[in-house]
Order: sequence, then structure tokens, then C-alpha cells
Amino acid sequence: MTRGAAKPRGAGRGTNSGAPSHSNSGRQQAEQPFSESIDGEIKDDTAVSVKRTYEVEAVVSDAILEGRQRFEVRWKGFGIEHNTWLTKDDMEEQYPQALAKYLKAQGKSKADLSEFHRLLSHTNGPVIPIVNTVDEAGCPDNFTYINQNIYSDEVPRPCTPMFWCECTNGCCDGCECTKERNYDNRGLLLSMGDERIVECGPLCKCGDDCVNRVVQKGRKVVLELRRYPHKGWGVVTKQHLKKGTFVAEYVGEVITSDEAENRGFKDKAQGQTYLFDLDQEFVNDICDFSIDAKTHGNISRFFNHSCGPNMRTRSIYVEHRDPRLHRLAIFATRDIKAGEELTIDYSPSAVEGESVKGDPCHCGSSKCRKFMYF
Repeated sequence: MTRGAAKPRGAGRGTNSGAPSHSNSGRQQAEQPFSESIDGEIKDDTAVSVKRTYEVEAVVSDAILEGRQRFEVRWKGFGIEHNTWLTKDDMEEQYPQALAKYLKAQGKSKADLSEFHRLLSHTNGPVIPIVNTVDEAGCPDNFTYINQNIYSDEVPRPCTPMFWCECTNGCCDGCECTKERNYDNRGLLLSMGDERIVECGPLCKCGDDCVNRVVQKGRKVVLELRRYPHKGWGVVTKQHLKKGTFVAEYVGEVITSDEAENRGFKDKAQGQTYLFDLDQEFVNDICDFSIDAKTHGNISRFFNHSCGPNMRTRSIYVEHRDPRLHRLAIFATRDIKAGEELTIDYSPSAVEGESVKGDPCHCGSSKCRKFMYF
């Protein structure tokens, strides 16, 4: 369970091509504004040259990539998984009207996202674009983007695992690491239960391609950070996700339970808390440590709550087996369509009438409990 209700308030393929990545699936179209004609070959019995027009449907976001501002283009007739990143120079030269329309819409919000773009450029994984057409909110104050947990001075550092495997070219049958298999051959989580996930560790000899190494490889999912009218910042997926897909790890500052209590009271008074208890290995006992992502965190800090979520957290072990200091991995609990908001249940064990009622809930789920519960 979580300590209180964390109140957290993403990008196409990184190609510089001026057309969708699967160009042979495009449709011939009449010349229209914001379009580009590209010569291509259809290889059948005879090779012929055809002129195919790709029309810009919209510029949907922008981000700083490799020190340059780039714009994400959605192409008419293609899914968002074929979106393309173009430089500002390319946009001004080829699609000036589409660029002007996007910049005009962005200007209406007057949100300064420059610091946000700078911080999110440090992410390990696909670039995360930021969209705010709602208000003037920018980067949270005193926030630092991190890719792995940091530990306060009062928290012991996890020790080395007690065993490792001697397998080569992946784990073999009967291997201690995969005694209870976690993933299928596609890297999808097999069970949606509460059991712990133990991945192969740094001393295992099975190799980087072992199917039991998923979370440790980091985020692969393409995400977008988006501002909502009533919920603040949220995260949407830019690609279709299969049930069991690893989405992100919840990271932050690992602190003691006593410190979490102190911070929790202060943060709840302000209506925002980002504390997750490391209690998934405990049934009745109070856990020793928590993760606080308020000032140090990654994209998972911004996952919103839903009473009918499409993701859940699982305890995971990679470097050690200390149950007090497990990591938190977040997986899709069902197939999720591109463009859907990604959500978790901040208080899955909350019981109306027994838990502390918080702010009104705006999740919109048919299972909505109407309020957040701590």
C-alpha cells in the first residue's frame, strides 16, 4: 500500500526523416497545405516510380533533443506510433503554417516549459515531450530528475545478493533465478498477482539478453507529459501497450518510516504527497522505509490516480534480496491504447468509512470512489 495518496499531477520515434517511418503504408493524396511529396518505389514485377504525398495533421509537441529544439509531427492517415521529430529549421522550411499554428496555440497558455524540458532531457529512455495548453504551470519547484533511487544518510545500503547463476546465453531450466518465471519471451509480466519479482543480478553470468532482465534495462515505452484541467500533470502512452508491459520504475529518495511520517503530514496539508511505502513484502508490520519522489523523481512521479487503474506496482529485486529495500516497478495490467492516460491506484487497500478522506477524485472511472483516501 502507499503512505497517503501520492498526488502526481511523453514521444514518437526519434527519427529525423520528414515522413512517417512506414512510408509504404501511406495513401496518395491531393496536394494540400503542410504536405510533402516524396518519390518512392513499388517493387512488383516491374519497378515504377510514384509520387506520394504525406500531409501533416498536426504538430503535437516539442522537446529539446541533443541540444536542439525539435517538433513532433503527426501525419494524416498514420497512427501516432509513426510520429516524426523534425528540427525547427526543417519545420520553418517545409511546414511553416503548421509550425505557426502550433506555436500560436502554445503561446496562449504562456507556460514556461524550458526548465521542464531541460530536466526531462536527462531521462534514460525515449524522449518525453511536454504539452500544456491548459494553464501557466511549468516545472515543479525544487525538482530534480533522477533515473534511480537515492538514499538518505539514515538508510542502510543494500548488500550483494547471496547467490547468482552460472548460466550462459540466458537462464536454463532449473536455474535458481527463474525457479518461478516472471516474464515470457517478449518480456511481458506473466502474473498480475502480488508475488515478488526476482531478476538476474549483476553477478549472474546469463548475459544481457536473458529474458529475466527487464526492469533493470530501464524504460522503453514512449510517454508524454500532459497537463489536465482538474488533475494537473499526467502521463499518456504514445504507443500501444500489451498487458504485462513494464512501463517505468517508481524512483525517488529512500527515507526512513519516521521521516516519511513527518514529511507526509506536511505534504498532505499542502494537498500533495509523493510517498510510497516499501511495504509490499510486509503483511501486518509497519515497513521500515519509503520512497519520496516530491523533490527527486522520474516520469512515474506524474502518474495520476485512478480508482480503475490500468497499471500496478510490483516489488522487484535485482542487486540484492533485502525485503525492506525492494524496488518498485510499474506494469500495465491490461492492453492500453496509444493516447490513453497511464494511471495507478494510490490507495488500493483504502476502505470507505475506515480510511481518511482526502481531496475529490477526478479519475472519471466507473469505479470512482469520489474521493481520494489515505
